[in-house]
Amino acid sequence: MQHETKAASSDSMLAPFLTAKSESISDELLRAIIDEHADPIINKILRSKLRVSLNGRGTQQNQDALEIAGDLRATIISTLRALKQNPNQTAIASFSDFVAIKTYSACADYFREKHPQRWRLKSLLRRRLRQNPRFALWQAEDKRWYASFSGRQESGSDGQEPGASDSAPYPTVEELSDVPMQPGEFLAVLFERAGGPIGFDEVVKIAAETWQIHDPPTESIDTGCSDRDNPFKSSEPRVDLALEQRLFFEQVWREVCQLPVLQRAALLLNLRDSRDGGVISFLPFLGIASKEELARLLQIPYEDFQKLWTELPLDDLRIAQLFGITRQQVINLRKTARERLARRTKRLDAK
Repeated sequence: MQHETKAASSDSMLAPFLTAKSESISDELLRAIIDEHADPIINKILRSKLRVSLNGRGTQQNQDALEIAGDLRATIISTLRALKQNPNQTAIASFSDFVAIKTYSACADYFREKHPQRWRLKSLLRRRLRQNPRFALWQAEDKRWYASFSGRQESGSDGQEPGASDSAPYPTVEELSDVPMQPGEFLAVLFERAGGPIGFDEVVKIAAETWQIHDPPTESIDTGCSDRDNPFKSSEPRVDLALEQRLFFEQVWREVCQLPVLQRAALLLNLRDSRDGGVISFLPFLGIASKEELARLLQIPYEDFQKLWTELPLDDLRIAQLFGITRQQVINLRKTARERLARRTKRLDAK
């Protein structure tokens, strides 16, 4: 009776499998579900999102996609078996939706792991486009996402892609480098110059090139190495990560500005995320501080700071050479800065 009730509340396509009494028949039905219903959805989404062939050969990303597909099949099989055996398991109302959601989620995890800074930039742009009434972000009939000024969605499927038109070329990185570094200003100039909707992925690409946001080489997603397993990971509280997550709060940034200049330099010039990538490049994008303001804050001539920009984050020895101090002094200064910020952020949390 429990199996019949569960089958009735689940996708009707799953009913024969959920109610099968014979183990051999059950396995045969499960194989058919994966081959005929799950695989086509998984493969279609992976080919589209990761732009791979899934032919068993090719690029590393193609190999990664094959591994993701295998992991998804294993997860779906495990879920279906649990659904058959456990009367309290949540029913699957639409199997195709269930597989699609799992696959899109796996793609998102892959990109977040493979390109953490670009993923963060994409999330920030998406949020700004949706929150600012001047702009619009929508999915057109071709299933692709486009962005532009509000009111121009009607021409979304005709949105420009790289090389699509020579009449309204995209602004170059050099042209955009003089634009105020707030995202709203950047998006407005980009949309004005483009003259029409732009593919959202192209918006992200142009923003990344303009602000020189690049991801360092990353490990494969199946290395199995986590921060918890890394014996060389510092046991100090990751105040730099907490700062990155809370940069929107002006109180935290004011605390950074109140640090002595050498403490500011030791912290900001070495500021890293969990993948060892630079974080300082996001400060101008978030509207926290422009490059000019950062240079003044660090008491570095702007021309010299411009040259340093692509090298960030700097190691301790490089920072020591810049300020005429020792590497150990840089380490001590940053530790002191982190401890002060940790105390201040705890007080802010308590308010």
